[in-house]
Amino acid sequence: MSTPEPELEALRSELDGIDEALFALVRDRVRCIERVAAVKARAGLAAFQPDRAGEVEGRAAAYAREHGLDEAFLVRLSDLLMEEACRVEDAVLAGRR
Repeated sequence: MSTPEPELEALRSELDGIDEALFALVRDRVRCIERVAAVKARAGLAAFQPDRAGEVEGRAAAYAREHGLDEAFLVRLSDLLMEEACRVEDAVLAGRR
């Protein structure tokens, strides 16, 4: 197999750095969700808040439109993030985290 062009290697390296930053942000988001779940537990609130889910999806759709990104993709991404948020919150509320 031939060696990729130096420009391609540089771009792949840039993407790797972006991925690393993205993963770190997801980690930070999960840690924040754990704190949110602790507050919900003290307040006796359910993990899933339908109004909040709608807000998150709306923000994702608006961001996509404002920045020329695929709206359906960003909404799906926000749904994945919220799915993980619910999993983490359920674990915290059940005392498993």
